[in-house]
Amino acid sequence: MTADQPSRPDKGVRGFELDIHVTFARPLPREHAAAAVGVLDGLRVELYAPHASPTRALTGGEDGTTDAPVPSARLTGPLGDPDSVRAGLGALLSADARYVEVGVRGFLRGADGRTEWMPWRRNAVLPRGDAARVAFEPGVKYVLE
Repeated sequence: MTADQPSRPDKGVRGFELDIHVTFARPLPREHAAAAVGVLDGLRVELYAPHASPTRALTGGEDGTTDAPVPSARLTGPLGDPDSVRAGLGALLSADARYVEVGVRGFLRGADGRTEWMPWRRNAVLPRGDAARVAFEPGVKYVLE
């Protein structure tokens, strides 16, 4: 490539990340939900709660957050120590979680920051007490219920 040619644009990054969906046995207050999923360190947490209604947004926080109960959460990030993740899953399932979906999922992150997740190749359903059998195979979603 010569100096007058533009460099190739960065089209994004491909890889695999841990992807965990937690559905709580009953909707939890925001602080309790955040503490419950806190047993899984080092992951990005997204708490799923109903959006604020227009009147509630006016009386609540300016950012539109509500004190509505949180029925579920999603955690994503790099897979650290698999045994500590399995222990965290077991702790969630023995306390607040109804079921958990977990796996190492392929993604394509665009240069603009958006992430496109690849579909799961296979699902494996396990009893809720078998978190130790989660093998973290890329593209396999384990459902612990």
